[in-house]
Amino acid sequence: LKLARRLRELRPGAREAQLTAWRRLGGPGRVELAWQMSESAREISIAGILARSPALSREQARRLLLRRLLGAALFDAAYAGDEPPS
Repeated sequence: LKLARRLRELRPGAREAQLTAWRRLGGPGRVELAWQMSESAREISIAGILARSPALSREQARRLLLRRLLGAALFDAAYAGDEPPS
């Protein structure tokens, strides 16, 4: 829904250019692009956690992000017995 609205708001010609670029990527290319964007978002999130809590190691920051994304119950079930993030 949001994507459709954003595409309608593009300047004339920009919408078609964007759709053409996505079509050119094909399915595997779009999956790769989505993966790269997801990785970038995680890296930015980890950097933010480390900026707010510089005493944490990168691994602790990564695990704290996972706990936030998964929720405490799922994180605890998946990482049972491991040291919790600070």
